[in-house]
This record gives sequence, C-alpha cells and structure tokens, in this order.
Amino acid sequence: MDQRMLTEQMDYQKFLGKVVKWVFFGVSTTAITSVIIILSGIINVVINYYFPILISSTILEIVFVLILYKKLKGHEDQISISSAKRYFLIYSIINGIVFSFILSAVSFYISALAFALTAAYFGLLYTITQYTDSSFSHIGKICLSALPILIIGYLILLFINAPLLYYGIIFLDLAIFTGITLYDMKNISTMYQMSSPESLEGIAMICAVELYLDFVNIFIDILMLIMDNN
Repeated sequence: MDQRMLTEQMDYQKFLGKVVKWVFFGVSTTAITSVIIILSGIINVVINYYFPILISSTILEIVFVLILYKKLKGHEDQISISSAKRYFLIYSIINGIVFSFILSAVSFYISALAFALTAAYFGLLYTITQYTDSSFSHIGKICLSALPILIIGYLILLFINAPLLYYGIIFLDLAIFTGITLYDMKNISTMYQMSSPESLEGIAMICAVELYLDFVNIFIDILMLIMDNN
C-alpha cells in the first residue's frame, strides 16, 4: 500500500514538473522576445504606433488563448497537443512584443526587481495552497466575476488622469489575480486526480497556460507600482 502511494506521489511530482516547465518556457520566451526587441532598436521605430499595436496584440492574445483551450480540449490527441504547444510559443512571443513597450520605459534593475518580487510572491502563494485544505473555489469565482469591473476601470484610466483610481485599480487587479492564482494552483492537484493517465499531458498544459497568465498579470501590477514609486 505504501509503495503504491509513493509511486502515485512520484507520478504527481512529474506532472507538476511538466506544469512548471511550461510556465518557465512561456515566461522565458516572453522575456527574451522583449529584450531582443528593445536591444535591436525596433521599439524606437514603432513606438509611435503603440496604441494600434497594443490593440492588435490584445486581440491576437485573446484569439490565441481561445485556440489554445480549444486545442487542449482534445488532449488525448497528440496532434492537438503538439499544435497547442506551437500556439503557446506564438502567444508568448506576442506577449513579449507588448511587454517590450512597457519595459523600454523602465530600467533593467526595476524590471529585474519586479520579476524577482513576482517570483517570490508566486512562491508564497504556492506555499499557502500546500498548507491549507481550502479549495479556494469560492474566491476564484468571486475574482473571475470581478474581472469585467477591472476591465472597465482600465478603460476609464485611458481617458482620465486619476491617481486615486489608478492605485485602486492596480491593487484591485493584484487582489483579483492573487485569488485566481490561489485557485489555479490548488486546482492542479484536483485536475491531476480527476484525469486519466493518457490525458495528463494536455491537462498539464492547461494548468501551465493558466499560471502563465496569472504570473504575467501579477508581474504587470508589481511593475506598475514600482514604476510609480520611482
């Protein structure tokens, strides 16, 4: 009995390793893309087209996320998984293009500090999920339902200069994605237990995409706060 439980635990550790690997792959691809664009000087040429590129990139990101989830619905199919990996790569690159506009406005040290704080914060949230029995499902649902309010707040900030609203939206964003991240992290073990062995590859990618999105949004929040304070 003990040996069977040990084997099952090792299987879960391998599954968790795949999730972490894909999150690291996505974040690294986004970071490398941003650095290449900034160092190449391309950013100086296209900076005047920031808003059209931002809008186009945002639309493309939404499309690619929808395609990713559609591909991974058939996660028993190895062809779908391979295709989803390519879409994840392209999606990470598009995110890197968007990030290059933001990171070009701050120093390397500020960006590195924001990344380190985000990684440490992620580690803290993961530790919390490991030492609590809560599924965070209620928190996750509340945070997801608050996303439309957050989007409206960001749209308002595009047209008015309101420092208090700015702080409020940034902290609300951080709180929302903290709740979503706690739910996504806790849900990894739940999805592992409920999935068949042949579907675990696709499930690992789904979990990775969700955590990647969480990491990116929390990084933006922390970066914005550091930028404002400097």
